[in-house]
Amino acid sequence: MSGAAFHLPQEVWFQVCLFLSDEEKGNVRSSCKYFKRLIDHPSMWRNSSVVLKKIRSYNSAYWATLRRRKISKVVVHKAGTREWELIATSLPWLRAITIDKFMDVKALGTLQRFKNLNRLVIRSFQCPSGLATVLAPLRQLTHICLCDLHRAPRAELISALSQLTGLTSLFYHEGDKPISSRTLQSMLVCLPNLTELSLKMGAVYGTLPDDYFHLPKTHGDPTSEVAALDTVPNKSISGREDPGQSDRGLTRLELLNYMDPILSPVALEPLCRLQSLTVCYRDRAVEPSRCNLSVIIGPGDLSALGKRTPDLQRLHLDLCSYGRQSGLHELPVLFPKLKTLKLRHWNMTEAEFVGLAQLRHLQQLVVLDAQPGPSPALSSLIQKLQIETDYRVQVIHSLIPRDPTACFCSQY
Repeated sequence: MSGAAFHLPQEVWFQVCLFLSDEEKGNVRSSCKYFKRLIDHPSMWRNSSVVLKKIRSYNSAYWATLRRRKISKVVVHKAGTREWELIATSLPWLRAITIDKFMDVKALGTLQRFKNLNRLVIRSFQCPSGLATVLAPLRQLTHICLCDLHRAPRAELISALSQLTGLTSLFYHEGDKPISSRTLQSMLVCLPNLTELSLKMGAVYGTLPDDYFHLPKTHGDPTSEVAALDTVPNKSISGREDPGQSDRGLTRLELLNYMDPILSPVALEPLCRLQSLTVCYRDRAVEPSRCNLSVIIGPGDLSALGKRTPDLQRLHLDLCSYGRQSGLHELPVLFPKLKTLKLRHWNMTEAEFVGLAQLRHLQQLVVLDAQPGPSPALSSLIQKLQIETDYRVQVIHSLIPRDPTACFCSQY
């Protein structure tokens, strides 16, 4: 490299390297000591995660590199007690840990050594009975995800989760049946800060109660509503103010493996603060006559949404198909200030697709169903749209990498 290049401010090189992939960063890092120091700066890896496999094979230089970069998120595969001890000694400041197929539940007792840990994901494993004992002391957690659990002791896990009173996000994907109404309500009472909830529903005979998501009001003794439930210890909610009078509540709800008619038409009414609702049906084809939830998007719904949110800047419209009266041609009128739009192009007419150019503030268009790549027809539509917008719109149609730290169930 020319010596003159090193006279550029470090801030310039830093911004350039932020656009590189991890592999490209490694190639640049190996070129000289200057770039080795630059690439290893903690700011370069602030939102990055590291996947740890065959942990005993890592040498001291590898752990030293992770320490210099202040890596705060890791994915751990099949680690035993010795591996967890090594992780806790080398990276004690970890904030987020994802565990895949752990070998020994006793080894997870090491989690208590991570004092800054606030996000924990445990996925794809045969659930041992001792897991609840491991989870209960982790009171500092704000996000926990239990994904694809098998043979899990539900009563023990619910009891442990109910003691994590600081949780703001709970992903509970266990079993093939919904949590009972009383058990769910008693757990929610114990989690006053919870704003995000994701549940795996599954098959059920009949319909769940209308008040499935309704928090019981507690007057006088706050344990009176749930004292009879073995799944929730009384001490976990002792002295708490009446949750029925609180202005807190769920803002995001996700229901996976859903089958109608699980919820009644009025089941969501208690969730007055709900901002985001995701329902992933177990069956791909859903007949409108079988759907109790009144959230199937139609032209009238888009029109109503446009009237309520005329200043909307980001819209993710993931409809599996569009009818003749889809209302997509009205998007520029309904949402004139859109900057980011995500949708499927299947069954969109050329006029509807190219007509998106009328969105004067549109900066990014994400085509959700162009995998593994755009067809010749879609490429032609994109070209026409780019010409109409003078190439000001970024069109994304490549596969977005999955978050290695996230739950498998939610990445549908």
